[in-house]
Amino acid sequence: MNRPRQEERHRGAKGAREPKIARTKLGRGLVAARAYLPWEIVGEVQGEVFYDENYSSRYCMDLGDGACLEPAAPFRFMNHSCLPNCSLRWSDVAAANGRTARRMFVLVIRPIQSGDQLTIDYGWPAHMAQLCRCGAPQCRGWIVSGDSLDEVLDQLPLDQLPLDQLPLDQLAADPLPR
Repeated sequence: MNRPRQEERHRGAKGAREPKIARTKLGRGLVAARAYLPWEIVGEVQGEVFYDENYSSRYCMDLGDGACLEPAAPFRFMNHSCLPNCSLRWSDVAAANGRTARRMFVLVIRPIQSGDQLTIDYGWPAHMAQLCRCGAPQCRGWIVSGDSLDEVLDQLPLDQLPLDQLPLDQLAADPLPR
């Protein structure tokens, strides 16, 4: 009996292969097994849905309406980037029972080559901010939403700000006393 090879069992539409969990400079991450163009769907994020506004984890994804998704592999391992190549989009889809079900998808926003790491912008609020090590040219220095960055930076002493985010214009206008 000829059994399909592992990679053939994971092929979807148009012969596409699923992304693979791999070692990255930041630990485990998700790597493209094929090239993608903008607006392609990489896949659906599967996992457990919680209807608890107080539920939180390192991986949970907001579905709106007080629901969040605790993602399963492989999309659980998508790393943050300040210049991501993917985004998360949820959609209400008609289910077989006539009801609608909220489903989360990974959508490509920039061209991706086979072997590229798949990344999203976590967009965390200020109270969840962590130092960012994504290495993007326009890295914010913090894993936080762009809207919350000023709030994070305002709470830090100058000696804790990344060098490229020091308010040099303010320092020049208001020099330290001598």
